[in-house]
Amino acid sequence: MALVRRIARPLLAAPFIFEGVRTALHPEREIDVYPQAFDAVDSALSKSSAPGFVDTRTVVRAAGAVAAGAGVLYATNRAPRAAAAALLVTTSVGWAGRKRVWELRGEELVAEVQSILTDAGLLGGVLLAVVDHDGRPSLGYRANKFVERSQKKAAQKQRELEKKAGKLEKKAKGAADSAQKQLSSQLG
Repeated sequence: MALVRRIARPLLAAPFIFEGVRTALHPEREIDVYPQAFDAVDSALSKSSAPGFVDTRTVVRAAGAVAAGAGVLYATNRAPRAAAAALLVTTSVGWAGRKRVWELRGEELVAEVQSILTDAGLLGGVLLAVVDHDGRPSLGYRANKFVERSQKKAAQKQRELEKKAGKLEKKAKGAADSAQKQLSSQLG
């Protein structure tokens, strides 16, 4: 399975890296799809406490750079689950927003639907990549096992302490009995 992952990860990451670089270099491709929405975001950003250099173009470029970086991390098997989650978040919204199917007819519509299905397949692959454990247990599983081990160790420690307390109790009772016998022999 390791060989399959070694081949499949770069293949799955390649379109995300390509799109991320394209988006980082040419953010207007994204902005031209819904200019009214990006204008609204620009006006909201200008009214907010965000620094003056932050506008939709910067945000779109940053999202593209994050997608390209996450693709490289995934392709090189560095934090693959986190990289796949970043790919899913950064690219799914952008790809869904670029599809203007309602304006197309005929062959253009068929080509666009095929492109949408291809993108959906890539996103499905990324979803699988997010949950792929690659032979390593998930963080939740590891946390549960840690809790179980801690509970077992605590129970074992408690049993040991109870045994020691029982021994000390016997010693104390024996010492008290011998002290009582000595006292009674001296008095009596």
